[in-house]
Amino acid sequence: MAIAAAEHITNLLNGTISVIKTVIPMEFDMGMPQSEVDLETKDDEQIGVIIGLEKEINGSLLFLASRRFFGECGNKMYGMPFEGDMLESFVGELGNILAGNIATQLSNGDISIDITTPRIVSEVSITDAEKLLSVSLKFGSEELMIVFAIY
Repeated sequence: MAIAAAEHITNLLNGTISVIKTVIPMEFDMGMPQSEVDLETKDDEQIGVIIGLEKEINGSLLFLASRRFFGECGNKMYGMPFEGDMLESFVGELGNILAGNIATQLSNGDISIDITTPRIVSEVSITDAEKLLSVSLKFGSEELMIVFAIY
């Protein structure tokens, strides 16, 4: 099963980076993928969205960043600033858009997955994953951490 989990992580990583390049209209630098995942939130300004994956890949995707990053992202995508409840709604919708596009891209490679409803989180604990991988994307001074968990 470890080989399948590693393949799933690779497929998810490649699909996610490709989708982010097309969905988020901002340049970024990708850090090295890490198997050590630090989910400690740095402050109250951090927010994330977690989406479950089911079917051929059982796991979850987590997108974690500062509220400032997500606000800037929303402004670039829709031309308006998001704050408060609207920002949280945008974060959930962005997670849904990314996960939906990732699922579509994977289906083009004959990997069928379903996604769950996005859940906004400020704290996360992933303890029972068979395989974990995180990658950091730097958007100027802001950072988006993506965590892939396979169960």
